[in-house]
Amino acid sequence: MTKNFRNPISRLLVLLALFIILLVSVFFGKNAAFSAHASGALVNHFPGQYFAPYVDMTAYPTQSLVQDTKNGGIKEYSLAFVTNDAASGCLGAWGGVVPLSQLSAYLPNMDSDIKTLRGEGGDVLISFGGEAGTELAQSCTNVKALQAQYQSFITHYQVSHIDFDIEGAASADTASIDRRNQAIAALQRANPGLLVSYTLPVLPTGLVSSGISLLQDAIRRGVNVHVVNIMAMDYGSSFPPNKMGQNAIDAATNLEAQLHSLYPAKSTGQLWAMVGITPMTGANDVSPEVFTLADARQVEAFARKEKIGELSMWSVNRDEPSFGYSKIFRSF
Repeated sequence: MTKNFRNPISRLLVLLALFIILLVSVFFGKNAAFSAHASGALVNHFPGQYFAPYVDMTAYPTQSLVQDTKNGGIKEYSLAFVTNDAASGCLGAWGGVVPLSQLSAYLPNMDSDIKTLRGEGGDVLISFGGEAGTELAQSCTNVKALQAQYQSFITHYQVSHIDFDIEGAASADTASIDRRNQAIAALQRANPGLLVSYTLPVLPTGLVSSGISLLQDAIRRGVNVHVVNIMAMDYGSSFPPNKMGQNAIDAATNLEAQLHSLYPAKSTGQLWAMVGITPMTGANDVSPEVFTLADARQVEAFARKEKIGELSMWSVNRDEPSFGYSKIFRSF
């Protein structure tokens, strides 16, 4: 049975309701266009063990994840780095210059690349920090504000894995370390299934003292650490520069022993699954250190043997156009 709205007031109310519905649909349509990913649960296409090389997202020329996957066979990526916007007091931005609100202008293909990658079974993690710029925990002096900035990137990309590359001045800033760990613990409570890694400086003898202190604070604050990823690079003159593969293996082996002290209840297999290794491919910043293709084969074989959690490298940008290192590490 059909109702005829002959009453002018009733007709007006119907038109008003339709107008409101139209406005709501337009509003959500615009916001859906801004974020390339539908709202909801975190996306996790990562296998239990993965190769996820770093990509410098704001380096020139801008990387195409879709093209890198086609040429290098890479399926998972560590997207680097989110730091504090140089022009703001507490605002996350890619490379410290591209906040989420300006993606369409400066990184126009990023969202669509990630969507395509995930459609083919791949995935990305987001890395905060790095050597350059200011890590968000050093600029956001309020834990809730800091958590909100991290959350904005988790929400936009729906990532299930986030990484914190803490080095340089940030590694000795105890106030920001504690603030960050509080925010991370809160993020994990707010986002079930969120996996967290720390990427930390290392020597062949293992983590340096600042890394141990950071992990101790993370444990105290209730952070569930998924992977401790070591920067297997730039060791200095005390270690042989022509044995970079073995240096990385020694560093990982000593890290596993350090993790045993931090997590005595975990089994050997569980501890190895917490280990990540990230060499700098080719010439390192510290001359004459060079991580060769032979070193890569040595480290990949070790990673497979010990069933470590993550293998990475710095960086995809450096591995073009041959993708020689990626083609070795992707076997992991």
